[in-house]
Amino acid sequence: MSTDWILRKSTIGSNNCKQSQLSNAENHPLLRTQSFQTEETRLSDVKTKSANSSQANSGIIQVTTQWDGLDPLSLAALSSNSEPTITSAKLVDDDGILSIQKRTNFLDDDFTIWTIHRNKILNKFNTTEKLSIKSSFLLDKSGNQLKFNSNIIQQKVKERLDQLQDDFEETNMQEMSNLSQPEYVKRIEELNYALKDSWELDQKVKALKIAIQCSKQLSSTTVIHFYPSKFVLITDILDCFGNLVYNRLLNKSNERHEDSNISVQETCRNWFYKISSIRELLPRFYIEASILKIYSFLIDEQDRNNEFEKIFARLTRMIRGIGDPLVAIYCRLYLCRVAIDLYPKSKKIFFQNVQDIFESTNQLVSPIVQQTLAQQKVDFIVYYSLFVPALEWILNCLFYKSDNLVLDQVFLTFQKLYTTPIATANNNGSLALILNSLIIGYPSTFIIDHLPKFIEFIKHVGNGGQLLLAYPKYILVKNIADSLNSLENLFEFNVENKSLILEEIWTIIHGLSLTEEYVCCLEAWAEIIAKHYTVSDINYLLGDLVTFLLPKREFETYGPNLLTILSKIIQHGSCRFHFTKFFSLNNLMPYLDLFHKESLKIDACKCIVESFVKSFEQSTSTNRSVEDKIQSAETTSDPVILNLITYLCKIMHDSITALTLDDEKRQISYLISGFIRRINFNRDFEAQLNFYVESRSNFSNLDHVLGFLVYQVNLLAMETHQIVKGHHTKKTIAFVNACIAFSFITIPSIDDIIMRLQLYLSSSHVALVNVCLPQTDAFLKSAITLLRQLPPQSEGPDGKLYSNDEFLHSYVSQLLSTLIVVPDNPDQGFLYLFKGLYNVLKEYQFDQSSNSKFQIWVNLIRFLVTNTLDSYPYHVAKVDSNDTLYAQDPEFLKEIQTYCDIIFQELLDNFKRNQNEDFKRQCNNAIEIINLIINVGNGNSMSHVINQLWNWIAKNNQPKYKTKELDRKLKTTIELIKKTFPTNGTST
Repeated sequence: MSTDWILRKSTIGSNNCKQSQLSNAENHPLLRTQSFQTEETRLSDVKTKSANSSQANSGIIQVTTQWDGLDPLSLAALSSNSEPTITSAKLVDDDGILSIQKRTNFLDDDFTIWTIHRNKILNKFNTTEKLSIKSSFLLDKSGNQLKFNSNIIQQKVKERLDQLQDDFEETNMQEMSNLSQPEYVKRIEELNYALKDSWELDQKVKALKIAIQCSKQLSSTTVIHFYPSKFVLITDILDCFGNLVYNRLLNKSNERHEDSNISVQETCRNWFYKISSIRELLPRFYIEASILKIYSFLIDEQDRNNEFEKIFARLTRMIRGIGDPLVAIYCRLYLCRVAIDLYPKSKKIFFQNVQDIFESTNQLVSPIVQQTLAQQKVDFIVYYSLFVPALEWILNCLFYKSDNLVLDQVFLTFQKLYTTPIATANNNGSLALILNSLIIGYPSTFIIDHLPKFIEFIKHVGNGGQLLLAYPKYILVKNIADSLNSLENLFEFNVENKSLILEEIWTIIHGLSLTEEYVCCLEAWAEIIAKHYTVSDINYLLGDLVTFLLPKREFETYGPNLLTILSKIIQHGSCRFHFTKFFSLNNLMPYLDLFHKESLKIDACKCIVESFVKSFEQSTSTNRSVEDKIQSAETTSDPVILNLITYLCKIMHDSITALTLDDEKRQISYLISGFIRRINFNRDFEAQLNFYVESRSNFSNLDHVLGFLVYQVNLLAMETHQIVKGHHTKKTIAFVNACIAFSFITIPSIDDIIMRLQLYLSSSHVALVNVCLPQTDAFLKSAITLLRQLPPQSEGPDGKLYSNDEFLHSYVSQLLSTLIVVPDNPDQGFLYLFKGLYNVLKEYQFDQSSNSKFQIWVNLIRFLVTNTLDSYPYHVAKVDSNDTLYAQDPEFLKEIQTYCDIIFQELLDNFKRNQNEDFKRQCNNAIEIINLIINVGNGNSMSHVINQLWNWIAKNNQPKYKTKELDRKLKTTIELIKKTFPTNGTST
């Protein structure tokens, strides 16, 4: 069935028909001069229209409510057969408001768009109660429209009434009740789909009816705490309807024919004619506001702002006729949503709505409202919270880019209202609600300039626990702190009132009887006190919390809040004051005792210790004078701070169990290590060593901490060596031996085998430099013995297993470099440490895909060859190495030759076994062996080996294995061979 309109030819204006009588329209929304229509005038107009319609009955098409799928609003579009169809594309802008293309850059990115505000409302205002919805366009469970039977008499009566009633009255409205919130949202979405489908089917009046029925839902405040979310859901449909109307007219205006503009304007007027026939105030307001931007097709661009201002003023006055204050304020919210898009610069529109809200505050506590809340068992605190989203948005629109004149005018208006008799009565909670919204909406600079006055307002607000209708005072105290926290230079130009303001705030907070309110206020003000007040004020804050919470035994309930307060104080206070003052607060430890839950107490300890560590890092990273550094070093040995941080670190350490995650262990280890690094007794090395010994007993379960202690003790021994410049006395050598003994005892208690190996080697260096040769041997023996326990694979940070071959190669290289200068023990024979290392390496299971074993064996040969030199490449002061001890002893050289032969043969055997596996790697190994023979061996006697290896390289050096690095090595090797064998170099 076609949905195109088929028009009958009208006989109006023909010769055989009288001209229809027309009456002048004196009251209509489209007229420039507007006046409110009285009931008598409306009744007379209805009678006149009825008489005129009866007189011209023979010449005019009679309009009924039986549309039969045809839409009379489309008659104006008959002249255009090519009107594009609006599909179900995205009809609502991203910001959620009815939007024309931006005509101004007034709204910048810092303006809070409606989408953010909308989502906050939907997330906050939910319900578990049953909801209901009234409509004649709902679908049943099978997806069909609900149909309701009526008898024949009722149907005839309906048909007659339809001739008298306006076109949009529905007599078959049905209510669906007992809906959960998801079911209710689903039904709202069905109405939205029905509206779009009706529009696509060219059933414009049906779409309008759906929009009207949706707007009527907003007149009901049953389940009152869900009303803000219901407003959002319903206005989404109205937004969609408004965009459909606007886009249709916009497409018509873009058509290129003579009558397009006239047709568009006529269609606009038709829409407003229909809206003016809606008898109920609320749907009439919402529908007109939703399509308000189509006025732009009726007015000139130069008159646009003035005309819109008049229209918004009229709609603002319409809202005064709505009795329910909750319904009225959300009407104002919707009007301001439209206004901020169409005419954002006009502060007069928003100010008029704010002024109307101020003047209607007494309605919030009217007997009818109290009766409604009593029936729904909703208290006034919840009821007041329903107004907050609307107030925030309206004030946001008013205050955005407003000058001081507007801000002051709003403030003076509220101040004048606050002095009225209602402000002194028990129902001043409604004014406190307005005050809270002003605190949130005003810029922080305005708040600080008028802070004494705001505090005076707050002092006159009744406590929620005393008066039934009072607004919670603690919310005002909290929000004013949140506003001030955004200012970095708070009190910079108003230092005199700084202490007085804090005293007033303390007076207000102490007047709160509920613990929840008290803690909430201090949680907000803690940041201000830490940022802008003294250490004494911070200490008083902590002590006041302890005094308030300890007798009531309620501190366990508010543990997270107490942790937040401590975090703010630590974060903002520790950076302002020297840590000796800050961490010496006498109320800090009693405050920590309020944390009885272990996890919270550990977090509190982490917070304090982390701040302590960061203060050290900041002090060491800045360019300070030597005197400042010395003073900082002296303060780190303060016994009060030392005992406090040690106590906190011990709490963190003792919390570690077998189930503790590795990340948690690493974090605690980092904090404890940072604390240990922070303690410095200057030249009192014995006290420093005693501190390390005590720390070892306190933190014995953390490998990283134990390893760091060994590192610090080794550093202490080297500082002693540096002070005496290598010339030890009995006292200093005894102290160094004590340090070495500390390391030797501590290292075996570490579970991480790689860390132990590294610490053994570094400790042996310390012992060797201080000429403690027996201790050096002990460390090296332990390291070589421990290599037997090194597993072929270790778990990495990502949980995967990785081969230890590369670590072993690097570690053995460092170990061999150390053994060069370590003299042999005469009781143990030649190279006894090297022999032990060699035996351990032979037993190690190398990865077959790794080349580490080959590289290690090459290093073993180089070590042996180095030991044959008359003088070693480097020495340690006051230590006689093997070059001095043996002085080219033949037995010593013979022992070296024996091991060279064995290791070199093993090197060749390893090459032969793997020569067919990885040709690229084996080519590099062959070049390495050739260079080894030429550089440190007897090239003439081993020329046959060089010749065999070179032939193997030439045979297997295929293009696919060639690389730039390999070519470079080959060229270097050829030059080396030519220099070593000048007669045979060419043939080779």
